[in-house]
Amino acid sequence: MSLRDKLVEILPDLLPTREEEAIKGKELIARVRAVLGDSYSDHSLRSQFSFIALEPDSCLARVANGQGYYLRTAEAAPSLHNMFESEAEASREGQDPLHKALALAVRLYDTAGMGVFVYPLEDEESWEHPDLVAVQWPAATTDDTDALVFDPTDTPAPYLRSVCVCIEPDAESCRRAFFRTMACALSSQEAELLIIGEEPHMPTELSRLATLYGVGIRAITADVEVEDALPRADEIFRADTADARGLLSELPQLTLAHPRHRERPPLPENHLPATAAAKHWAQSCIAKGRVETYEMRVAVN
Repeated sequence: MSLRDKLVEILPDLLPTREEEAIKGKELIARVRAVLGDSYSDHSLRSQFSFIALEPDSCLARVANGQGYYLRTAEAAPSLHNMFESEAEASREGQDPLHKALALAVRLYDTAGMGVFVYPLEDEESWEHPDLVAVQWPAATTDDTDALVFDPTDTPAPYLRSVCVCIEPDAESCRRAFFRTMACALSSQEAELLIIGEEPHMPTELSRLATLYGVGIRAITADVEVEDALPRADEIFRADTADARGLLSELPQLTLAHPRHRERPPLPENHLPATAAAKHWAQSCIAKGRVETYEMRVAVN
């Protein structure tokens, strides 16, 4: 039984039933360890809490715009990560360059027909999971709600592109982001570094390494004045497809290297459990025969 399945089985008995009595992640980890022991790291447990809270029919709910977990009832619904919230208290996040960059990244891949799985922002950048995973779906059609649908009985497995976003396009930041992209894509079929900001100063050796190791490098140019003129992150995220494409078409884009597809990732998915969660989400969409709406594409924090 997977860690996720174990948690789904035991969490209803461990969670408080009222939001006012919500417990923090540290206490929930302690309760889980009392049942499952010490076989799993804190990071693995916290990641699974986030991924389970993403599912609308799961037992785990997270306090909106706060901290703490409680038992989800039929009335409770998962909230978006605050990078896409529109409430007044999220005003700063909506204008932050990183939030805007991630929103642009989501729409870049989404409007190209790829599914997007976004990871929660953390205090420090992760070298265990990318900023987002873009999923290349098999052949699909669009229904009257603009959702992608396909036949789950005759659908090949999707493949994953791990994407890291860099918003500081100086040479040293590009180097760090490039190697982080390589590290976070070891369990994916493709890897891509997306640079968003002023014109990047790409070190020559990175272009050679990108060709050698098959890492894609793409740049979207937006200087400070352009960035200030962009809509809020939540507005970019929720814009309809036509408006999102129009916004992206106004921003100069340059492909410095194309990602190389590999049928077999260098390492099995259990090497990077967080990437495995993106694969689980993609497979769940395939099994349901449709790609879920935006709100269910984002891993809530």
